[in-house]
Amino acid sequence: MINKMKHKTKLIALFFLIQAGYLYGQQLASMYDAAVQKMNDKDFRGAIADFSKILYQSQYYYDANLSRGMCYEAIKKYDSALIDYNSAIIKNPKYHEAFLQRALFYRNIKKDEKSALADLTSAINLKASFHPAYVERADIYMNSKNYALAQKDYTAAIDLKPNLWETYYKRAFAFLEDDKNNEGLADLTTVIKLKNDFSDVYHLRAQVYRERGEYANAIKDYSRAIDLGLQNDSIYKQRADVYYDTKQYQLALDDYTLLLTQYKKRHAELYSKRGVCYTSLGDSINAQKDFTKAIQLDRNDYTIYLYRAENYVKQRKMPNAISDYNRAIALKPKAWDIYFSRAKVYLEQKKYELAMEDFSSAIKYNSKLAEAYFLRGSCKDALKDINGACADLKKAAALHHQEAVKSVERYCR
Repeated sequence: MINKMKHKTKLIALFFLIQAGYLYGQQLASMYDAAVQKMNDKDFRGAIADFSKILYQSQYYYDANLSRGMCYEAIKKYDSALIDYNSAIIKNPKYHEAFLQRALFYRNIKKDEKSALADLTSAINLKASFHPAYVERADIYMNSKNYALAQKDYTAAIDLKPNLWETYYKRAFAFLEDDKNNEGLADLTTVIKLKNDFSDVYHLRAQVYRERGEYANAIKDYSRAIDLGLQNDSIYKQRADVYYDTKQYQLALDDYTLLLTQYKKRHAELYSKRGVCYTSLGDSINAQKDFTKAIQLDRNDYTIYLYRAENYVKQRKMPNAISDYNRAIALKPKAWDIYFSRAKVYLEQKKYELAMEDFSSAIKYNSKLAEAYFLRGSCKDALKDINGACADLKKAAALHHQEAVKSVERYCR
């Protein structure tokens, strides 16, 4: 009977002990939740005080170490933060969240990516489905230009959470930096499907399309990015240049004008290209003004003199054109296109010897220029050098100049 009473007493004591432990654990959990709320409200010092009380009562409460470390980091008490991160890991070596947080600390505060990489790898080894660790490790691989490993980790993160556009966007950069444009383009397209109001992704995809020569798609994406609010001189310049390269001169002119007026980008290149647009649209007067302004801004770019010379030709101002061709040659004496253009002016003026000399210079610097052989042959023909003319026509024909082929068949048998 006495033994039964003793046993019952022990059970009652054990019950109360367990109950007390449960209540004590609940009390610590409530204290922890209140401290976390203070941390979320950015009352970091108040949170630190509460986490310290918890740790005073239970030194093995490693969650409190981690959270207090984050608060110390927030108020820039970095040594204390690292001590707490280390303590959390020592108390629980399988605490993958603590490895992640310490990795972030090493990377962002200490600028120690090697230590951060080791901690992220530990976090992943502890929990293979730990999405943020893969993303952070991939970011480090990107910084070190290890694009293959970055792609691998971003892919692992995407497999875990396939609906997060941010990871596709990061992986797109990893692919593009690794010259895997098809894969990068596919990821950018996925980003747009998941977040179709993100102007930066349209801008980036436009640049990829432009590099691939898909100009219509590039223009469409540039315009979409602009419509979404990405309006700056860089994107308008890029779109203007695509319009220019595809000979959509009115649209290019509009964008160049915007750059010159609204954005005050008074650059020689912009005036020069707008001048070409004006020339192509038949407005020689405004073209002339732009070429002259461009030359005032940059007197060492031979192409601007070449453009203005060609505009003078359209206005039948041949002496002015020759003067600009001369300046262009002085700046770029081995540029075949200047000699070729000046030669055609001389040919039109029936200055055959000068024309022949310039065609010869053009051929010297571009031996595959069939039209130069053909026109030099015309000069020789005008000077009654039939054999010389036929020799040039045959050279032009060998370079697949169709009119030269016909002339050889008729006159040079």
